[in-house]
Order: sequence, then structure tokens, then C-alpha cells
Amino acid sequence: MIRSGVMKISKKFKRVRVFGVLFFGLIPVMATNLYGCTRAAEEDGPVLLVGEEEEEDVAGNLPVEYADVVSTISFNVKYRTAATQDLSFDVERAKIDSVLVTPGETVRAGQLLITLVTDTDAEAEREDLLYQIERLELLKLQVEHQIAYEKQLLEFNAAMDTPITDEKKKKLEEALQAVDDKYYWTLQDYDDKIAICNLKLYNLENNNNDHNIYAGMDGIVEYVREGLEGSQTVIGRTVITIKDPNDMYFYASDRNAIQYLEGLDSVVITVSGSSAAEYEAIPELTEDGTGLRFILTGDSASTMIAENTSGNIVLELGRRDNVLSVPKTAVHRAGDKVYVYVVDSDGYRRYREVTIGLEGDTRTEILSGLEAGEIVAVNY
Repeated sequence: MIRSGVMKISKKFKRVRVFGVLFFGLIPVMATNLYGCTRAAEEDGPVLLVGEEEEEDVAGNLPVEYADVVSTISFNVKYRTAATQDLSFDVERAKIDSVLVTPGETVRAGQLLITLVTDTDAEAEREDLLYQIERLELLKLQVEHQIAYEKQLLEFNAAMDTPITDEKKKKLEEALQAVDDKYYWTLQDYDDKIAICNLKLYNLENNNNDHNIYAGMDGIVEYVREGLEGSQTVIGRTVITIKDPNDMYFYASDRNAIQYLEGLDSVVITVSGSSAAEYEAIPELTEDGTGLRFILTGDSASTMIAENTSGNIVLELGRRDNVLSVPKTAVHRAGDKVYVYVVDSDGYRRYREVTIGLEGDTRTEILSGLEAGEIVAVNY
């Protein structure tokens, strides 16, 4: 004969579940986490006893209500500079006369930045400059020949791929443009170096240059070494750093970022901290295909941002406005079942299966199984 009964639970041990079974005077007591029993089950089998909760004990219970459900994913990005130039002297122990720029100034390629006086043999320097110019022009010519070769190869393959359709012609045009884009900055770099050498040669021949420092590209002065004026030069030690503001971008190496963000028209990058701001950018796959870079657009493109500044991109994956929902932590799973614990008017928590829709960051959409105003247990 089995007799079941309710054991009174002290308020000191609120939320304790006790399953009691009496066997002819022997009382084995077993703790259990079975939450699915209702009062109707008391007549047919063992009883799950749930202690009533006092008013202050319902802080973890919240109502089922209509609210927005939003699902997002976020990615961290870091600001990088692709084009950077560190300038240093190529002579030792020459006296520095004057520094003509300060950090934050915009400079042009070939602009005089630091002047000094040296006893270097002008004729030897002139011969060296002429050699550098000739070498750079040959390197540039080599790149131009490579461009011509790659374009001819594309055109030959396209001609062999018959019949020739408008779509194939369009693809050929895009491929030819891609070749030009691929080598654009290389050619630009050679042109800048040739221009600098020619400027140095001009100044040298006019007795106006003694190993001065010139900007090697258009950009913004990010760093100037302190205490330069009146000091002596050290070969190879950086005295000025220039960065190209048109070739700076946020970067993400997360594979998920490529999956979700590649191909979007634009994204918003949020930077926190002392330089808190939002920047609009266009995601673009890097040349090696291992990450995404984000090119700043609009007003953001002219903003000065320190290298290695961290940012965050939040992408909305799904949204349901004003739908029946519960806090995300109220929803549980067991196999293929999804359920919540509904708190009744007596303070008892009751197991109930539900059907859910969108699972958001903080709330979960309820399609069936609950009604607005019912109370569910949260973090239970």
C-alpha cells in the first residue's frame, strides 16, 4: 500500500522541491527536478510538491507581453592604414636646421619637410639620383608591359570563347578594368618616387638641397620626432611619418564577417571611448580574400582616426515588431520540445509547451501556448 502526501515546506527553504513516498512507516525522501506534474496528477501517482512563494520571491517572474523582438550579430573591427611612409635621413651626424611641419598637417608629395646642412659630395649625389630615376623608370616600364600582357591574354581567351555574346563582352571589359585597378597604385608609387628624385636633382643642381627630408606621397603628417632642430642626424631613424587618409580603413578578419557583410551597400561602424562616433563605410573583400575592409564614405571619409582604433558593427538579422513574446531566459528546451514555466495565481510554476518564432537577443517570439498577461518564470 502506497500513501502519498504533501510535506509542508518552511519559508526558509523557498523553491525546494520534495518528492515524498511512505512505505509502511519507512520514509525515503528523494530530491527531484521533475517540473511537469500538475495537481491533476495527485490522484494517480506520486506528487511533486512546490512551495508557495512570498511576494518578495517573484522578482524573477515577468508577464507575457507584446514587444519588439530583434536578432542581431556583431563584429569587431580595427582601424588600419595601408599606405604609410616613415622618413629618415641617409646621412650621419649632419646638423638639422629646421622642421617645417607639425603633426596633423596635410602635405603633398615632394614637399620640403626638414632642412639640414651637410658636406656630402654634390656630384656623387647627382649621379646617384640619375641612377635612381633611370632604375625607377625601367621598373615602371616593366609593370606597364605586364599590364599589356595580361590584357592581351584576356582578349585572346575571350576571342576563343565563341560565340561572343554581350554578356561575355561585358565580363571582358570588367576583367580589363580589374587589371588596371590591380596595378594602379604600383604605377602611382613609381611616379611619386620619380618626381621626388627629379625634385631633389633640381634642388641639388641649384645648390638648394643637402639631403633634406621631402614628403614621399600626398598625406597627413602623423608623427614628428621631438627635439629635431639643432640635433644631429642618425641614419635610418624615423623622424616623420606620413599616412594617406585616402587609403585608411577599418578591417575585420572574422570569417563570419565575410559571410554576413560582404556585398552590403554600407554599414555603420560604432567607435566608443574618448573618440565615440559612428562612421558609414562600404565593406570590400581584401585582395587575398581573408578578410573585409571598410572604406569610409561621405563625411566619415575626411575624419582623422588613430590607427588601431577599435570599432563595432551590429547587423540586424531579423525583427518582429510588437509581437507576443517573453524574455529569452524564460524559454527552455528538452529534445524537440520547447517549454516555459507559467506561474499561476497561487504562485505555483507549471510546465507548458510553447511554439516559438524569432529568437532575438533579449526576447523570444511566442506563436502559441501563451496569452498576454500570463506570468512566466525567468532564469528558472
